[in-house]
This record gives sequence, structure tokens and C-alpha cells, in this order.
Amino acid sequence: MLIAAVLLQAAVAAPAFAPPLDTPLRIVAERIETSPVERRYRLERLVRFHREGEGYRAEAVLLANATSGPEALGNLVERGLTALAGRTIVLHLDSRGQVIEVDDMAALWERVCAHIAEAVSSRRSLSPDESSMLATRLVAPLRALPPDRRRALLATLVTAAITADPVEAPGATAAVELPGTSPFGTPLTLAGTRRTEAAGSLLRITTTATATVTLPPEGPAPARTGSVSLKRIRTVDPRTGLLATATDTVRNLAGTRETRLVTHTRVEIASPSAWPR
Repeated sequence: MLIAAVLLQAAVAAPAFAPPLDTPLRIVAERIETSPVERRYRLERLVRFHREGEGYRAEAVLLANATSGPEALGNLVERGLTALAGRTIVLHLDSRGQVIEVDDMAALWERVCAHIAEAVSSRRSLSPDESSMLATRLVAPLRALPPDRRRALLATLVTAAITADPVEAPGATAAVELPGTSPFGTPLTLAGTRRTEAAGSLLRITTTATATVTLPPEGPAPARTGSVSLKRIRTVDPRTGLLATATDTVRNLAGTRETRLVTHTRVEIASPSAWPR
């Protein structure tokens, strides 16, 4: 289930964006899916920011990725990004931390798409003709994406470290609504609350939201009921606008079938020697 940006009932201040300059940051993302077989996905990269006019120039290098389980976990773009491992990707950000340009974006995106097609075509569970048809069907929409969508997806290499949560004073609580998708693939809105607490010099932002949906009967099939719940915890440095840690737990329930997806992200200062030469 994809969760879009939080819509707040009241306007609050946008977070500052002042990342440490010329300093490597290590971003490690790990995801565990249970449905009911456990699958794991891990992606690690380095990012460093430099001043560029009124904004920033960011360099990102994918270091490693790993999957476990009967099928590779992660969406198509995540799997495709592994084709960029080891090379330095240059992105340009405005003063708020929004990515406005990616160098060599067309070539990078084609490499991502080609890698996805190759991975799908090599699946042993399909015949050569079936895998070729599947690769074409999956990759064609990605190749057709407009430039702004390509840029947004490549930008996640850097924006995974940047908080999108507004900054509120410790003790603040706000009602939130989050667009989401039901276990049956239908759109729904999760309603809940967001609470901000002090965590030393950092802020801990906890969001909880839920939604239920009932689909009407279709022919002889009975009505179906499902639910989605989200718990999102962010530890944020309000001085830089960067995340320290993030954990998202999404639970989907359709009848008696439950799917749980837990995503952990951590951002930490890396040694200058960690940057590939």
C-alpha cells in the first residue's frame, strides 16, 4: 500500500532544510513483509550535500542491496535502481530540499528500465516467451513516464533522508488524513492523529491512522470487509530537516488474511573514507 503525504487539519511550519555539507551520510532502508511468507529487502546508499547557489548539489551512490524470500521484495523501481550501484548520481535541490534536476536523467532511467526487463526475462518460473511478454508489459509504462515522474522516483535516492513532516512544538497533536489503498485495491482515506514529542535535541513524530472498507456482494460472492492500519514513527532533527530514524508499520486485513509490512530507515554520519574512490 502506498501512503501519500499527510493532510493536516491545521497549517504548521515547514521543516528547515540545512543538511551537513561535504559530509557523507549513510542511508539504510530495510523492509520486512509477512503475508504469510516473510520476505526482506535492504538498500544502502551514501549521500553528501554541497552548496550550489541558493540550493544544494547532492551526490548519491548505491552501495548494496539484498533480498530474501521466494520472490524479490520491493517495487519495480527499487529493483531497477540496483542497476545504478557503484556510480555517482548527481541531483540538484532547491533551498527547501526539493529535487529540481537529475543529471543524465534520460540515460539513468533507461538503465533502470533495462535492468527491470532483464530481471523479469530471467525468471525461471516462466517460459522465454512468457517472460519476454511480461517484461515488455511491465517496463513499457515506466519508459512512458513523463520527466517529472522519473525525476521524483530517482529523487528518492536522496529524499529518503529528508523529512516531509511539518515541525510542531513538543506536545502538539493534530488530526490527519492519509490517502491509501485497501487490501482489495480500492482507494480509501485513513484517519488518525499525529503527536510530536521531544527526544533530546530531536523530535519524535508518531502518526497512527486506520480505515475500514466493505465491498458489496458481487453475484453469489458475499460482501468483503477489510481494514488498513498505519503506525509511522519519525525521529527528526529540526535543525537540519533530516531524519535520524523512521519506522512504518502497515497492516492490511482482508477477511482472515493479514499482510504486514514494516519499513525501517536510518540516517547516520559516515566516515569520509566510506565514500567510493
